[in-house]
Amino acid sequence: MGAWGYKTFDNDDASDWLYDLEETSDLSLIEETVKQGQGDYIEAYDGCNILAAAEIIAALKGQASNDLPEEAEAWIDQNKNLDIKNIEKQVFEAVDRVLSDNSELKELWQDSDDYEAWLEDVNKLKERLKAS
Repeated sequence: MGAWGYKTFDNDDASDWLYDLEETSDLSLIEETVKQGQGDYIEAYDGCNILAAAEIIAALKGQASNDLPEEAEAWIDQNKNLDIKNIEKQVFEAVDRVLSDNSELKELWQDSDDYEAWLEDVNKLKERLKAS
């Protein structure tokens, strides 16, 4: 079993996604990731990636998590002038869908002892996304 913790980047899927982000210098991967959350049901893998994308958008807004990996901080420093206005709402809505009853990631966390901690962490992410 791979790495798994309740914070966004405490799992292998989000870490792999971040590795892919490092190969970009635009919002294309974030846009692509958010689209994965528009179906009827969000797989756990996509949910992890949506939360990772949301963390990047929050950080680009100046609302970075204290737990942001160095790789993410470096990417944000290099890309801090990207215009995120057009994607902010879509990212926020995608995070809401990860928290919905049509989310495998939520189902998995509900079956764990860390559900409340995960839920609190995602809700803090939503607050950072809403902040200006």
